Amino acid sequence: MAIHWSTPAWMWPLLLIVAAGAVLWAVRAYGKTLPRPTRSLQRTLTLLRSAVFLLLVLAIAGPVLSRLLSHTRPAEIAVIVEDSGSMLIRDAGTDTTGHRWSRALAVAAQLDSALSRQDLSVVPVVLRGNGLEAITEFRLDDPVVTDPTGHGTNLSSLQRQADDRLAGRPVRATVIFSDGQETTGWGSEARNRRASRPTSGPLFVVGVGDEDGPPDRVLKDLRYPDTAYEGDEVVVEFAVDHRYLGGGAAGLEREITARLVGPDGVVAEKTVTSTDKLVPMEMSFSPDQVGLQAYDLQVEVLDNERFPANNKASLAINVRQERARILLLTGAPSWDVRFLAQAAAQEQRIALTVVHPAAQGLVYADSLIPWQAPVEAEQWAQWDAVVLTGWTRSLSSLDWKVLGQAVDRGLGLLVMAGSSAGPGGGPVPFAPPVDLATLLPVDVTGWRWQPGPFFAHVPALVGGHPILGGVAAGESGTGATVGLASLPPVGQVALVTERPGAEVLLTGQVQAGNAAGVDRIMLAVANRGQGRVAWFGGRHLWELAFWESSRRGDMETETVHAGRRLTRNLLVWTAAGLEESGLVFTGRQTFFQEGEPIRLGAQWRDMRGRPVIDQQLSLVLRGGPAAADSLREQTFALRMSSSRPGLAEVELPPLAPGQYTVQLVGDGDPPVLGRQENLIVADHSIEMTQVRMDRRRLTQLAARGGGRFYDAGSASDLRTLIDDLVAVDWQGDRVEQRSRLDIRSGWPLLVLIVILLGAEWYLRRRHGLL
Repeated sequence: MAIHWSTPAWMWPLLLIVAAGAVLWAVRAYGKTLPRPTRSLQRTLTLLRSAVFLLLVLAIAGPVLSRLLSHTRPAEIAVIVEDSGSMLIRDAGTDTTGHRWSRALAVAAQLDSALSRQDLSVVPVVLRGNGLEAITEFRLDDPVVTDPTGHGTNLSSLQRQADDRLAGRPVRATVIFSDGQETTGWGSEARNRRASRPTSGPLFVVGVGDEDGPPDRVLKDLRYPDTAYEGDEVVVEFAVDHRYLGGGAAGLEREITARLVGPDGVVAEKTVTSTDKLVPMEMSFSPDQVGLQAYDLQVEVLDNERFPANNKASLAINVRQERARILLLTGAPSWDVRFLAQAAAQEQRIALTVVHPAAQGLVYADSLIPWQAPVEAEQWAQWDAVVLTGWTRSLSSLDWKVLGQAVDRGLGLLVMAGSSAGPGGGPVPFAPPVDLATLLPVDVTGWRWQPGPFFAHVPALVGGHPILGGVAAGESGTGATVGLASLPPVGQVALVTERPGAEVLLTGQVQAGNAAGVDRIMLAVANRGQGRVAWFGGRHLWELAFWESSRRGDMETETVHAGRRLTRNLLVWTAAGLEESGLVFTGRQTFFQEGEPIRLGAQWRDMRGRPVIDQQLSLVLRGGPAAADSLREQTFALRMSSSRPGLAEVELPPLAPGQYTVQLVGDGDPPVLGRQENLIVADHSIEMTQVRMDRRRLTQLAARGGGRFYDAGSASDLRTLIDDLVAVDWQGDRVEQRSRLDIRSGWPLLVLIVILLGAEWYLRRRHGLL
C-alpha cells in the first residue's frame, strides 16, 4: 500500500501553518469560554474542534491510498457446437445410437474429462449457434440441453461471433464441432481473411457425421422461375445425382422417375433411363391458377436408400395475370425511346409496344404494320398505359379529348416534354395542345425552356412514393442504390407550375457553389378519374439513365443505377398504378421451408405516401394444417424498426407446413385493413437433406484458421485431438487491479466531520455552553 499526495510541495509549509493556527485558535477559544467548563470538558471540546480543522486541512492536502491487487484467471477452452437442424440427423456409421448433436456433446465432454485428468486448470466455455442467429452459452452438465432448431449455417460467421463474444478472455484454444454443411457462402475475400485469423488460440475443427454411407440419390441444381404469367409454359430444370453406389452398381442402368405435384395432384411426370452418375432432367407445365402456387418435386428413391429426404424439393411460383401493356408513341427516334424500351425489358410485369413514324404513317416498331389512332375511348382500353414522347409531328393528329376520356376510365399516361423536337431538331418551342394540357399535373401557361444544368432533387415533404422506390440514396430491394445526388444534371427543364392535387416528386436545382437556386419541377404526378398521369419536364430522360456511376458495390452487392431505376418505376407506376397509401408488406418473402425463421416487414402510409409512425400495426395469421376455429386466427404485434423510420417488423414463431394467409391491421375505429396475401411453409427442409459430413469444407475452415481437422467418428483422430489439446500452453492470465482511496471523494469525510461537530454541539448544550 502506498500514499500519494496531490498537493504540490510548496504548499506544505502553508498547510502546516494553517493547521497549527487552527489548533491554537480552538485552544484559545475554549480557554475564554464563559461559563468556564471543567478541565476535562474543555480538553474534549478542544480536541473535537481541532480534529475538524485537521480533517479539513488533510482534505486540502489530498492524500490518496493506493493498493495493487493481483489474481490469476484460469485458462479457458472455447467449445463451439453448430446447432442447425442437420445436427439432428442420425447417421449410418458405426455409432447409430444418437444423432450428430449428441455425438458432438459426448466428444466435448470427453475432451473436458481428458483435460481434467491431466490436472490442467482449464475452464470450458461452451457456445452454440449457426452463424445466422445470436450465439448462446450453455454448460455440458446442464440438466436439460435443448435439441438444435436452427435453419441454415454460416461457419465463418459463427466463428466471428464466438471470437467477438470471447474477446479479452484467457481463451487458449478453440474447438468447433460441425458437419460442415453450410447454406450461406463464404462471401467476399476480405471477410474470409478476417475469419482466418481467430483471436481465441489455436483452432481445432471436429467433424461429426458420415463421410461415406449407403447408396443415396440426391436432387440438386434445381432451377425454375419465381414468377410466371397465366398461359406461360414453366420449365423446371434439375439434376439427379447418385452417390456412394459402390462396386459394380455404379455403371448399371437405372430408371429415374420424377413427379411435380401441385395443389390438385400431379402436374408433370417424366421417366428416364440412364447409366450416368449425374442425370440432368427437365419438366414443363402450364399453371392453371393465378396466385402463389406451391409444388413438390419428387424423385423416386432407391431400393436401399437410407435418406429419402434429399429426393424431394419444394418450390413456389407466383402466377400472375397477363403483363401490363404499355404503348409508347414517339414522333421521332430518340435515346429516350431506347432507354424506355430497355427499362421495360428489365420488368417482367411489363409488355412494351413501340409505335413510331414511317413513310406510310405511324407503324408498330416490331412488325412495321400501320397503327391506327383510336377515335373512341374504348379503343384505348387494350392498353394499360400510354407513353407520349412529345406531341408534335405525327403525334399531333391524336384526338386528345378521346385520350382524356380513356385516362378518366383508368388509362395511365406518361408525358415526356423533352422528346418533342421543334424546328431544326431543337426542343419544341410551343406548349402542349390545350386538350392535352388539361390532362397534365402541371400548368403550362408560362411554357418555355430554361437552360441548366439542373440537378435532380427529392423535395423534403415528399413521402415514399412508389416511383422513388430504390431511387433516393439508401437501400433498394436488389442492392445498393447510387443516390440521385451522384447523377449528372439535366441540360434543360421546362418552366411549369404545379396544379392543385398534383404531387411533385423531383425538382431540378441550379447549383452555384454551395448555394442552391430556385427549384424547377422535373417530375410530377396526379390522379385523374380512375387513371393517373405523370409529367417529366426534363429535356432528356436518358441524361439520367445513360451515365454510369463510378461507385461499385462489393462482390455480394449489385449496384442499382438510380436513373435507370427511376425509368423502370415510371413505367410500372403508369401501367399498374401501384397504391401509395394503406398497409403494405415490404420485400416480403412468400415461401419458407419448415423450421426457417419467418421475418416480415410492413409499412403504413397515409394518402400522401408519408409513413404513419404513431399508430400500432399488427399482423393476423390465418390457416395452416387442419384449419378450424375461425381458421386458427392468430395476431402478432409489429414493432417499429429503430434503423428505418416507418418500417415495422415481426418474427413469427415456427409454423407447421401448410398454406397460410397474412393480413395487416392498423389501429383505428374501425381498424384499417390491408390486403390478404398468401404465405406457404413447405414440409421440406434443406437441413434434412444434408446427410453427409462435408470434410472438404471443414478442412478448409481449419486450414484458413491455421488449425487442423479431426473426424469425431475416428478413434485415432480423437486420441490425436486429446494429445494436441494437452500440448497447448494452458497458462492463465495474471490480472492486476489497482484500488485507490481518495478521502476527499465520496461521503465518508463529510459524515466524519458531521459526527465530530455533532458530538461537540451535544456536549456544549448538555453543559449549558450554548
